[in-house]
Amino acid sequence: MRPLGAIRRLGRGAKLLGKLLLLVLAATALLAAWGMYRTPIERPAGPPVVNDVTTLNPTAVARVLTPTTTAEIVAAVRDHPGPISVGGGRYSMGGQTATDAALHLDLRRFDRILAFSAADKLITVQAGTRWRQIQEHIDPHGLSVQIMQTYANFTVGGSLSVNVHGRYVGLGPVILSVRSLRVVLADGSLVEASPTSNPEVFYGVIGGYGGLGVIVEATLELAENVAVERHHRRMPISQYRAWFMKQVRDAPDGVFHNADIYPDEYTTVNAVTYFRSDAGVTISDRLIPRNRSYRLNRAVYWMISEMPGGKAIRKHVVDPLLFRGTQVTWRNYEASYDVAELEPASRERTTYVLQEYFVPVEQFDGFVSRLREILRRHEVNVINISIRHAKPDPGSLLAWARREVFAFVIYYKQGTSAAAREQVGRWTRELVDAAIASDGSYYLPYQPHATPAQFLRAYPRSPEFFALKQRLDPANKFRNRLWDRYYTAARNPADEPLGDSVRVRLDRRAGYRRDEGQTFLTHPEWYIVYSSEEYAHYIRDRLPTDFPYLSAIGQYWVQYREANVLTHREYPFNWGYQAMLWVIGTSYSVELALKGLYENTIGRLTGWTTGGALSDEDRFAYTVAADYGRFIHLKPWYEYRFAPKLSALWTDLPLWGEHPVRSWERKAILSAEYAIKALYATAIELATRAAYVPEDQRILMVVSGWSDSLTRRYPAVEKVETLDSIHTLVSVPRYDGFRDTMGELARSGAAISITEVAGNDDVFLTGVAPRRWWYRGAPAIPVYALPIVIDSTRKRVAMRVPVKYLLPTLRSLDSRAGLAVDHIYDY
Repeated sequence: MRPLGAIRRLGRGAKLLGKLLLLVLAATALLAAWGMYRTPIERPAGPPVVNDVTTLNPTAVARVLTPTTTAEIVAAVRDHPGPISVGGGRYSMGGQTATDAALHLDLRRFDRILAFSAADKLITVQAGTRWRQIQEHIDPHGLSVQIMQTYANFTVGGSLSVNVHGRYVGLGPVILSVRSLRVVLADGSLVEASPTSNPEVFYGVIGGYGGLGVIVEATLELAENVAVERHHRRMPISQYRAWFMKQVRDAPDGVFHNADIYPDEYTTVNAVTYFRSDAGVTISDRLIPRNRSYRLNRAVYWMISEMPGGKAIRKHVVDPLLFRGTQVTWRNYEASYDVAELEPASRERTTYVLQEYFVPVEQFDGFVSRLREILRRHEVNVINISIRHAKPDPGSLLAWARREVFAFVIYYKQGTSAAAREQVGRWTRELVDAAIASDGSYYLPYQPHATPAQFLRAYPRSPEFFALKQRLDPANKFRNRLWDRYYTAARNPADEPLGDSVRVRLDRRAGYRRDEGQTFLTHPEWYIVYSSEEYAHYIRDRLPTDFPYLSAIGQYWVQYREANVLTHREYPFNWGYQAMLWVIGTSYSVELALKGLYENTIGRLTGWTTGGALSDEDRFAYTVAADYGRFIHLKPWYEYRFAPKLSALWTDLPLWGEHPVRSWERKAILSAEYAIKALYATAIELATRAAYVPEDQRILMVVSGWSDSLTRRYPAVEKVETLDSIHTLVSVPRYDGFRDTMGELARSGAAISITEVAGNDDVFLTGVAPRRWWYRGAPAIPVYALPIVIDSTRKRVAMRVPVKYLLPTLRSLDSRAGLAVDHIYDY
């Protein structure tokens, strides 16, 4: 029975130990929650952020100005050195309305109708006027907009800047309906522009995406508002071109036309044409009501994009119901669609996006074949492809219709993560090549995935546009992300992005790409390093009794929370790293909670016996803590050898010191601490080595402007491979070595720039600054700041920095002498 009794006692002991452990963990969790609650976090007021309808392009600008008069715009442009960006409805989808640190002119309140003549069929409006406003103004006079896009929410200035088109039969780009413009140029001058007066400005500004100046007024030609009757026909796509050329292209009564290609087969179209009609209207509304609900539309789009068989249901059920019967409406009704019908319930994880390609009419069949193959091979989640037709552009420098063309408008769904965007970029560039191979082009209001070389091929007159911009805007005052990519690349080849072949080589290189989300997730882990240093600094000449243990616990979990806020939308959930952060966070919290409890009871009592003076053991504890703090900057904590420190505690210090009570109490608690840590570290090290390969001590990054002389000058940077004529792959140290190397390169003044680090575009950095300091620059974005727990006069500032701006940001921080960078988190 004795063995059985022993087993029972062992079981009771295990249960008791388990309960004790749960009690400790519960108490620690409460302390962590209380510490988080008490941790003051400072968040920046801004810079303001400009985004577009996709939510994929948040851009921090310096200031947003919402003018209501031309004089305000003239003064802003004249007095601001740049950069300046211009935005309206923000329905472009690739940053065409903003750039980093710009003065952003938001023209949505610049929306007066200035002149109208029903007899002459002319209207003059400010650039921020919505097309819907024009429709409401002219409809009572029996008039309609001559050319506009399908949806009426856009601003006139934005539509002219992208040279929109619609579904109008026998027409084409909106430039065909523009009588004249007024434009504010970079020097603040206000000029009139038309096909006969300042024609170079007229043909440069329309379709110029805000690169030459600010459109402030436009005079537009109008058309009659007539009743239109809908006709539709479903057919194989192979028959469509011949049918269109015979039945629609030259139809004298044709008003609107488009043909929808059904995914995923892309072999059938539903051709829809609205012809002028004398029949009575079947819908009495002259414009689509503003307050219409679009819940059903959203449900249908979700079904098409998410449900198995959703696309087939649309083709065989939804469309037959939608197109049943005769429909006669007013032209203005059919031109007053609201983009609200396209807006999903959320764009957090996925978003709807457009692309568009233009090919000469005779190239229709060949392009359709390439389009089908690319979209199916990449399994693109296409909702619809709408075919439009356009007559040639009369001469805009960035004309997308240099000849008579068919347009293919692709409406699709994509993820918002970095990986999803990269995937979209790959098939987009294939489609751009397909359009160029068909002697066609692609549309620029969407995500600028095309390379600068593709842009130049698709827009062969772009060098003329760039020359005109150089003359009218020599300081490159008017900027946005579109021109940051293509105009800047034309002026500075070092900014040329990586080509697809280089991209594939890099992605296939073992060990190159690292998870960008970890640049944020490693911050809580590194806080333990800072906390260890702060603890060592604190006990150098003070007893550990009053160290702010609770605040340190709270700061770890606050930073863990903030890291998750920064990563939850953009990056996949990293289960392995999250588990590791929970384990080390819990261990850290339990250690500090127990240490705080002990030091504020027994430790405080033995400290009282010394009158607050340090014992030999206290000074020994400081040297160990300082050594440990330095060590974990370079290596994992579990590789630190606590056992020799435990031995030295007893062999290097006298048994009886000046303060014997404090000395023996310290010997006992430090012995317990070092012994437990030595055992725990050994267990963790064994488990880690069994589960993980050792971390690389170097990381790869792509730079432009690198040379062999720089390799000799900076031996920490090792050249790995010349990628192309501009880009070089180099290897740099990780951890503190990464910070130091980036600092050296920033201070060197060398004409180099970083394209990406380990395949990533963003990087996280922190630094220590005075409590009242704050970073007001851009494009680095301060995220939050936390006080240093042992020094209320200083704080640690966390910043998100685009990799390409890392060196300029470090230079600006250095010159400001306000923030000392303590770490750049290298994934």
